[in-house]
Amino acid sequence: MSALLLGVVVISWGLSWYAIELQLGVVPPLVSIFYRFLLAAMLLICLLALSGRLRLIPLARHGRLLGLGVCLFSMNFFCFYLAAETLPSGLLSVVFATAAIMGALNQRLFLGRPLSGRILAGATFGVVGLTLLSWDSVVQADGGGSLLLLALPFLGTYLFSLGNLLSVQLSQDHDLPNLVAHGMVYGTIVCLAICLAAGLPFPLPGDPVYWGSLLYLSGIASVVAFLTYLTLVNREGPARAAYVTVLFPIVAMLVSTWLEGFVWTLWAAAGLLLALSGTALVFSSPKGGRTASN
Repeated sequence: MSALLLGVVVISWGLSWYAIELQLGVVPPLVSIFYRFLLAAMLLICLLALSGRLRLIPLARHGRLLGLGVCLFSMNFFCFYLAAETLPSGLLSVVFATAAIMGALNQRLFLGRPLSGRILAGATFGVVGLTLLSWDSVVQADGGGSLLLLALPFLGTYLFSLGNLLSVQLSQDHDLPNLVAHGMVYGTIVCLAICLAAGLPFPLPGDPVYWGSLLYLSGIASVVAFLTYLTLVNREGPARAAYVTVLFPIVAMLVSTWLEGFVWTLWAAAGLLLALSGTALVFSSPKGGRTASN
């Protein structure tokens, strides 16, 4: 089951990079994020209401739900979209892959769980492998301002990692679909507030490609992928589940090969093998069951 969940998330988020590129143009990127989670929240709430599963969560939990919206459904995306205006996507994907390591460190810091050498080693293999795979994009980043901008994707990645922990804590008392729906509502409100504060316009383009990519990002990459991913977090723990951040950029590279003419090199192939080896290390259970960090 975990392998199936992992595959769904990796493919869904791997394809989302190309869908995001299709949205660039008339609509400001931050407004596109608002559109994405507004539609995603509406879709999920409608599905829950039609199935009779929609539940209100007590107000005492809404502070953490706001945190979930900030970490997973708004500010983490804002950090990456802003950085993407200057930094190459390959470099950003390498930074986001460090979520696998941040997840293990956060489990130690906030939950008191021992660091798993297996997870740290696998995550390190993954980050190094992804660096090799994305090296041509990484070297395009210049110094100075670009180095300062690196703080943004690292912040976005850390927020994503904190959101994983929040989802684990909240899911102990509430079902995951309703948690995600409430978190998306709060994330949408945060997105709207920032767009209004920045004075951004809210155009509605007539390009069907834009709306097709928005439907994919809202329905598949947000509703389906986040529900699946957070289910994986609850099954395997934040550190192991966060390894998807290493794998889905590989799918993005394969899509780029097919649609954008990405040229594979020996270093890129070696990076792919190293990242996949890290996956096997992270998700292979040691004798006697799971590691202590799960």
